[in-house]
Amino acid sequence: MSFISMDFALFVTVALILYYALPKKCQWVVLLVASLTFYAQTDPKDFIYIITTTVSTYICAALIEDRSKKQKLYLEENKDTLSKEEKKQYKAKVKAVQKRFLISCLVLNIGILAYLKYANISIAYINLFRLTYFNSTEFIPFIRVLLPLGISFYTFQTMGYIIDIYYGKYERERNLFRFALYVSFFPQILQGPISRFGNLAPSLYGEKSFDFNRIRSGFYRIVWGLFKKLVIADRLASFVSSVMSAKESYPGLYILLAVFFYSMQIFGDFSGGIDVALGVSEMFGVTLPENFERPFFSKSISEYWQRWHITLGSWFKDYIFYPLSLNKSIIRFSKKVRQMGLETFGKRIPIYIPMFFVWLLTGMWHGSQSRYVVWGLFNFVFIVLGTELEPLSLKITTRYSLKESSFFMRAYRVIKTFALMSFLRLFDINADTAGAFRAFRLCFTGWKSFDITKVFEELSLPAEDFYVAVIAVILLFIFELIQRKGSVRVRIFALPVAVQWVILSALITIVSVFGYYGPGYDAASFIYGAF
Repeated sequence: MSFISMDFALFVTVALILYYALPKKCQWVVLLVASLTFYAQTDPKDFIYIITTTVSTYICAALIEDRSKKQKLYLEENKDTLSKEEKKQYKAKVKAVQKRFLISCLVLNIGILAYLKYANISIAYINLFRLTYFNSTEFIPFIRVLLPLGISFYTFQTMGYIIDIYYGKYERERNLFRFALYVSFFPQILQGPISRFGNLAPSLYGEKSFDFNRIRSGFYRIVWGLFKKLVIADRLASFVSSVMSAKESYPGLYILLAVFFYSMQIFGDFSGGIDVALGVSEMFGVTLPENFERPFFSKSISEYWQRWHITLGSWFKDYIFYPLSLNKSIIRFSKKVRQMGLETFGKRIPIYIPMFFVWLLTGMWHGSQSRYVVWGLFNFVFIVLGTELEPLSLKITTRYSLKESSFFMRAYRVIKTFALMSFLRLFDINADTAGAFRAFRLCFTGWKSFDITKVFEELSLPAEDFYVAVIAVILLFIFELIQRKGSVRVRIFALPVAVQWVILSALITIVSVFGYYGPGYDAASFIYGAF
């Protein structure tokens, strides 16, 4: 069931009526039933994966917490008879058992994700290796499996949960069905955001009274998300695809335009879907974390990734980067390098080695093809270069009396970051790494041959759609600028009621009239839904 369909609108409406009509103690049950019903709209066989993740994580969390309680009780009962060393040994023994439960849970669930996501690409490489080096044509057959709905998101969410339980950040959820709701909550199952149990649980399980203002606020956000998805993203998708599929025939400005439009497309698609998810959740009184914070106004790639897909970046930072940066082997290696006289380089090691693995895994998370790994590593390289060249940049700005806070310097940094991130998106919109590099090279050739009428007549973007897209993108940037000074919805709700209805009616009209429903339109298709 797509977020963008009358079926989904009816589904949410019925769920809301039941949610607020039934006793408050049943509200979480309504959400669980709604979530399982929503998930059932996909292949029923997908249930085996989400059930496996839910049950295995629930059991391992129970086993880990049970060991903690037994340890606390044992130490309390024997505090006068155990020596300090005996207490230390007992704690280490318990921790080792807990770690085995943690690792078992991680291996099982991340293993399922890796198998479904990377099995066929691995088979392809093995077949290619056997053909190349052994001239063997006895190929291993590919597995027939589609990636289950939301598996990357709910796997990361539950693995974050079990790690937090292991470190004792909060108590586990003792009710299996309530925990199942945390895993399967339907607004975020498609493409996130990735929530933390400690933050989500209070609003997910808490009892709420009907609040019209909350319904109204959520609805505004849903419509704004539909504007970004239908008016911008889906309108530009065909043009981007047409240019990249025939890039040799449309070099130069055609590709540059496609690169720019794809940045708008993926932002409209992903953030629009997130807006719908957050808006629906808000109607139920459930608070999901924000996933975007005006990323196109970032002044560096590091800042960009603090503003784009925030919950994924936060997940990698907390569960990959920090543990690796505190790893004893990496710290020892850093110390040895510093003792060799390479003080600056040695200090960077506990930062750059974990960062390398974070970006390697980020690339792999986005897709099994090598182009995603290359994309991830390019991000790593640009971030490292930005960090290392910052002193040189400061010298240049000081030498020419350029103030970092000046409009010129801020605009330069924003444009530079936007351009770099847009060009990296070439790995998204080309079938392979070689195609991405070829598209980048073609950006700088054939500029004299640009003809805007070819965009209108040959590249799936008629003049009226082109102008609608440009105006919509301008409105989007204006909205993002206004958003810097606080929530636009809060400001709208401070206006007279009649003005509020005019604004909402105008937005609904724009989405209804200018939303793209042309040839090849697929309302169920979200870019990040495939990740």
